[in-house]
Amino acid sequence: MEKIKSKIPLRKELHSLYNSHLAGYEQIIIDLEQQIQKLINQYNINATVTYRIKSFESYFSKTIRLLKQNKQSPVINDLLGLRIICPFLEDADKVEQILRHHLEVIECERKGEHLTLSEFGYQSLHLLINLPENIHTECLPYTRPVFEIQLRTILQEAWAEVEHELVYKAGFSLLSEPIKRKLAALNATLTLSDIIFQEIREYQRAIHASDAKRRRNLLEKIEQFEQISILPTLNDAKLSALPVHDVDIRPGGKQQQLLLEALEAHSQNHLPRAIKLYTRILRLRTNTTVQSIVYNHRGMAHFVMGEYQKAIEDFTSALKLKPDYFRAFNNRGIAYRMLHQYRDALADFEHSLHLNAYQTDGYYIQALTYFDLHDYTTALENCEKTLNLKPDFEPAIRLKNMINQKIFTQRA
Repeated sequence: MEKIKSKIPLRKELHSLYNSHLAGYEQIIIDLEQQIQKLINQYNINATVTYRIKSFESYFSKTIRLLKQNKQSPVINDLLGLRIICPFLEDADKVEQILRHHLEVIECERKGEHLTLSEFGYQSLHLLINLPENIHTECLPYTRPVFEIQLRTILQEAWAEVEHELVYKAGFSLLSEPIKRKLAALNATLTLSDIIFQEIREYQRAIHASDAKRRRNLLEKIEQFEQISILPTLNDAKLSALPVHDVDIRPGGKQQQLLLEALEAHSQNHLPRAIKLYTRILRLRTNTTVQSIVYNHRGMAHFVMGEYQKAIEDFTSALKLKPDYFRAFNNRGIAYRMLHQYRDALADFEHSLHLNAYQTDGYYIQALTYFDLHDYTTALENCEKTLNLKPDFEPAIRLKNMINQKIFTQRA
């Protein structure tokens, strides 16, 4: 017993050490936050950087927890932490490359990438980084001279905050199966929304490159509004603070006004109102590209509400207007998959991949669907196609290992 007790650190001693180091740690993390924010700004990326120092209670509790796991010398790597929030997936990818180029990244973990589209959970990129050589500090016991960066999009951050309150604090076991299914649908929706917003941004970029005059037409207004709509808590005060030229609602511009109202309602999760407004917009005379985008957004609203059949109808309408909209095929396929209509889902995934054969996600989603159907051979083929495009795609690597285990079991 004496040997076990000797391993337990004394709270008062550690607390005293923690307090003596705190001022130095605060200066270090503030300097890091400012340096990294300045670095990101140099690349014209609109990202928010915040910092935190693990509280003494969290530090002490984690030390005890690691010691309980029979670790002789537990190491706490996240005493110092930064969080970087980006509007788009593309921005998060760029920030990751910037950090890897300018800092010494020693570990990388992609939280939540093992989840299928029928599951839900925390998603984020965690980077463990050595403190720069010009920063010298004496480390607290059980820590080392590193800091952690959490990198995610606005929608991933919104999900993380909500999940922490509804699932982590309240307890996953207290949730009913219908609630779990709704959470899975919401998580899939947010993931899909990130992809759709990125697509809209890419389309906007193409418009600016091809014809500057088109920046004033209705389609660009939709795209500008959609960028605004990804804000998790858009209220009237924030809306009124936006520069007028960013939204450009002219007197009598009924379409623009309805679009802004619809996207604001959607961003605030007033989904029935958003659906009504989208419907009113569709009754107006607009070009087919605009209509396809609006149908897609209304479908997403139905999807969040668990109205998968209505979502499918809207995705179908979007495809009728824009048959080469390969992501709409993916969206509809995911909705079919939520309804276990696997044949229809696979048909949509095939159409999408026919339109764009360079989709890592497309092959991976198809592999997951075949795995659901216990067609492990075809699922493995799609995993191989995924890894051919992106050899380090961890979800596909894990799925491939699971498939090989299933095949081995069948043959045994």
